[in-house]
Amino acid sequence: MNKIELKIELEEKAYDELTELEMELISKSKEAIHLSHSPYSKFRVGCAIRLENGTIVSGANQENAAYPMCLCAEGATLASVATQHPSQKIIAVSIYVPLESPASPCGFCRQSFKEYETRMNKKFMYYLASNHSIYIFEGIDTILPLAFSSEDLI
Repeated sequence: MNKIELKIELEEKAYDELTELEMELISKSKEAIHLSHSPYSKFRVGCAIRLENGTIVSGANQENAAYPMCLCAEGATLASVATQHPSQKIIAVSIYVPLESPASPCGFCRQSFKEYETRMNKKFMYYLASNHSIYIFEGIDTILPLAFSSEDLI
């Protein structure tokens, strides 16, 4: 039997270490939590996506009393990008939670980002932000090892 070890590397930054463009994107994801409809979990999440033309699209999680029908902030924002800006490629994604430490996207959202990276033939920059720090990495494979994509279907 062979043992395979998977490791991830990401960068952690404080807010005062960010560039102006990084701060703008993270600020938009932070502002988006005010769009959150989360009366059941009280867990607010904001997402902002920067497109290649500089446009920033934001969204927030939308809960439903029938829990399986909830929308994550990331999925809601990706859907807006796909329908409102279909010809634009994604450059960077910021996900903000008003907590002490950053939160990671759920498995469904990770797989959705993988699909978009595959479709666009490009890895995105990710910023997982909280009240005090930001985790930064390139490519969803960083937090979705052994990912499945359309390339596996061929």
